[in-house]
Amino acid sequence: MTDVHEIADGIYRISTPVPPSVVPGGFTFNQYLVRDEAPLLFHTGPRMLFDAVRGAVDRVLPVETLRYVSFSHVEADECGTLNRFLALAPRAVPLCGQV
Repeated sequence: MTDVHEIADGIYRISTPVPPSVVPGGFTFNQYLVRDEAPLLFHTGPRMLFDAVRGAVDRVLPVETLRYVSFSHVEADECGTLNRFLALAPRAVPLCGQV
């Protein structure tokens, strides 16, 4: 079950625990959503969690209003569903630093 908690004014943590049967040892994936004039999703999560993360974003704001989709580095758990979010949010642009 994916949870959404407002951790500061307008900032939400999206958390999805994954059991040991899916990820050895179990794991919790987290994304952060900033509700603002230009909403930002930080980390998209892996492909297997797209529906859960999308649903969590929709609980806070319409996913199509995202303006930025950001991630810290290129790995499947950070930006695995980047293209799917960009397809749903036509004004959104990806953000990532150069390393």
